[in-house]
Amino acid sequence: MSVSKSLLENGNVQVTEVTEIPRYQGFEEYDDATCECVREDFVEQNKVWITDREREGFKGVFDTGEDWEPEGKSVEDDIESFQKYLDEEYGKGKYEAFALGAYIHSNVSFSITKGPDNRCRWDSGTVGFVGLNKECNYNPDVLASQLSDGWNGWIERIYVWDNYEEDVVDEVSSLDTTEEIRAFKDRMKEQYGVTEFKHRDC
Repeated sequence: MSVSKSLLENGNVQVTEVTEIPRYQGFEEYDDATCECVREDFVEQNKVWITDREREGFKGVFDTGEDWEPEGKSVEDDIESFQKYLDEEYGKGKYEAFALGAYIHSNVSFSITKGPDNRCRWDSGTVGFVGLNKECNYNPDVLASQLSDGWNGWIERIYVWDNYEEDVVDEVSSLDTTEEIRAFKDRMKEQYGVTEFKHRDC
């Protein structure tokens, strides 16, 4: 860092500090917009029935207004009943029924399975049912993980910033595969000399 001084007309001294920084820097930051998109896409692409419990707040976000009610005998029976409803309402083979479970303890971890969510006898359970759109070829485990990240606000932008142009050079999302993120970081190291990605809060 260097310092330059100049005397102003009013008699004060103007001190200017000049700091040298790398042209390119890597950052990670939480991406609220992408989190919201993940939640919205889940509702737009699928058919979701959520329980009426207001404590979690899922109903107002995920429910698609399905005119169906579980019988409550077992989760497996309710999945079968929801499948019949989906086939009758939207056409056979369009959606596949699953239970939507949630482990709720500080944050939320969703599950999309063919049975109850038994991860914790006190803090997990079935919070609804979802008909996954078969045209989207969802992997239920991957979708549940993305939904959890979207709900908790954990989706991140990973990007390289150009301090001279004051613009993003390139970026990737934490939703991408581990291989894609690794390839991105390798490319940024080779092209721009960026070896570290600091976390930056918005």
